[in-house]
Amino acid sequence: MIAGEHVILRAFEREDAERCYRWMNDPSIVRTLKSRYPIAFSNEAEWLERAMVPSPTERHFAIERKDDRAHIGNASIDEIDWVSRTASFGLFIGEPGAWNRGFGSDAIHTLVRFAFDEMNLQKLRIHVFDYNERAKHVLLSRGFVQEGKLAREFFREGAYHDIVILSIFRDTIPHAPESQP
Repeated sequence: MIAGEHVILRAFEREDAERCYRWMNDPSIVRTLKSRYPIAFSNEAEWLERAMVPSPTERHFAIERKDDRAHIGNASIDEIDWVSRTASFGLFIGEPGAWNRGFGSDAIHTLVRFAFDEMNLQKLRIHVFDYNERAKHVLLSRGFVQEGKLAREFFREGAYHDIVILSIFRDTIPHAPESQP
């Protein structure tokens, strides 16, 4: 487990499948993800089985509230490039009762700290739909910078939308010591 101030990032368990299935079929959540179509429970359960097996290029986590250990969301670090020490990441808080309470911000902080301090990465990036103001605000307040924009990259809700590329670098985080050669 990876502990933050208010959340814990832990390995997925089979018991998480029902919540993950519900979240991945919730239009208010899916509108911020690349996933577009309804997902069958069997497909989500198969994905979860694969996510429980460590991969050289991906790590997946369940996000729990620290106080009651309730599973409230998911996070991942993927496209890990061990030579360049870069990766992409994504996360979401799926439980509506946990929205706008700081859990997402703490999960981002915890994931970034883990990626830099434990995985020894030097850069993390995330692609965010331009209309996802809440995510952009949280990420920018956590030290991310906009590196670019993919114009009219994604079609959703009857229109083309830009995707914003936000990144954070190890040397911009005061608590992440640089590794010694």
